[in-house]
Amino acid sequence: MQYRAMRALLLFFLFCSAWTVPARAQVGALQTDCKLGGGGPGGYQFVATCAGRARSPDGHFAVVQRAYQDKQPPIEVQDARGRVVARLSSISDDMPFSVHWAPNSRWFFVNHHVGSFMDVLRVFEIAGGKVIERPALGRAAVKTASLRYPCLGRDMVLPNGVRWARGGHSIVLVTISRPDACSSDHTNRPGRWKPLWMIGDARTGRVEARSIQPNRDARGLREPRGGLYSRP
Repeated sequence: MQYRAMRALLLFFLFCSAWTVPARAQVGALQTDCKLGGGGPGGYQFVATCAGRARSPDGHFAVVQRAYQDKQPPIEVQDARGRVVARLSSISDDMPFSVHWAPNSRWFFVNHHVGSFMDVLRVFEIAGGKVIERPALGRAAVKTASLRYPCLGRDMVLPNGVRWARGGHSIVLVTISRPDACSSDHTNRPGRWKPLWMIGDARTGRVEARSIQPNRDARGLREPRGGLYSRP
């Protein structure tokens, strides 16, 4: 299954009232079927226990997971000669994740699954021979969603990267939450929420205000079309 389709299913089930899980999705008791991993239009999917290598477009770098059985080795960024540039401790927790390289090969974002089939955006820059995590854009996306929907606590908002936008420095994002995030069980201001689409600049960590749009398709997540969302 292509990761793009699989992730769309995962996101759809996040905000539906029914918590049925797709049979092949890597959720709950984690799947270890290496056939689910690999590259595609939606990024490179890493599967727990399975070897994987997500190469940058210019071939100079790669995010690498070595095969393992019991204890996960560190997730590494390697150069073209296989030398370790960095170890990504923030995603080395035996969970599946996907990597999406920017066209310039100096940025990449990760959709990192943190349990309960919910994943969260992490953005990295390669600069000065180092790999630096840049959390500003993820925080801005969370703030944007919680301001639009005051019933959402910031710990209930999960920003997900979808793709690199036109120009190669901005990321198309969508924020999701658990179905009952705005219920009286989790907030003293119950209300309603929708997934929120936006585009943010990885370099500045800012969300483009003109890009912010609620998801309008009741059947599932559908990225807005045209305007700022036009594809290259």
